[in-house]
Amino acid sequence: MQDKTFEYIQNRLNGFKPDTAIVLGSGLANLTAAVKNPIIIPYADVPGAPRPSVNGHNGYFYAGTIGCHNVICLQGRTHLYEGLDPRFIALSNMQLKELGVKNFIATNAAGSLTTDIPVGGIMLIKDHINFSGRNPLIGAHPEPYFPDMSEVYDLGMRKKMQQIAVKNGIKLYEGIYLMVLGPNYETPAEVRLFRNFGADAVGMSTVPEVISAVHVGFKVMGVSIISNFGAGLTEQQADHSNILQIVKKSSENLSFLLQQFLTEE
Repeated sequence: MQDKTFEYIQNRLNGFKPDTAIVLGSGLANLTAAVKNPIIIPYADVPGAPRPSVNGHNGYFYAGTIGCHNVICLQGRTHLYEGLDPRFIALSNMQLKELGVKNFIATNAAGSLTTDIPVGGIMLIKDHINFSGRNPLIGAHPEPYFPDMSEVYDLGMRKKMQQIAVKNGIKLYEGIYLMVLGPNYETPAEVRLFRNFGADAVGMSTVPEVISAVHVGFKVMGVSIISNFGAGLTEQQADHSNILQIVKKSSENLSFLLQQFLTEE
């Protein structure tokens, strides 16, 4: 089935070769409006492709140009808590590499574990903690079998993003992202534990995609929009519909930053 998936997407792209893949997290679909001459492929049309079932994840590939880059945007991701086999993520990134992708940008909505990074803030991910208990590389897979993870999130890409943010007066935070499996939000005790681990934000995605991206040799950048405070940090309770509204406002700034990032060499 994976061969049919790849062949279908390759045929629909009709010779178009993306160099940058962008995974658009909860409420972050507006970047697709910047894609010029888009080739739009619904996940529902792709043999073997999983369909997102969570509000805010629409399920389309958008391939085209933003600035000086050929991009393929994954508008809507399927999470492990929806029953996705982590190995599917590894196979998908191998296919992206075959299509020509070299750079990988992952975005998500995340909960802050510190009041130093406020709701509505944008956080560059400088490192991560995999607390999900899942890994896309389990089982037989191509070499390297033990990929180095000492610099997962490319320093050059992060510096460039920070420079663009400063130039445009947009505050960017940096921090460590911790992934849980979900789909429930964290308890106050878990939030305290994760803070003791050194994590700054928590979410239910991104890490398996990034592990696989490193394995296939992509340069990686990760960005979180802070949608809520972790349980116990404030009296406010997390609510997915409210989170999507908060993400919508901040995603306009993130979309602008990513467009500028892709416009500059």
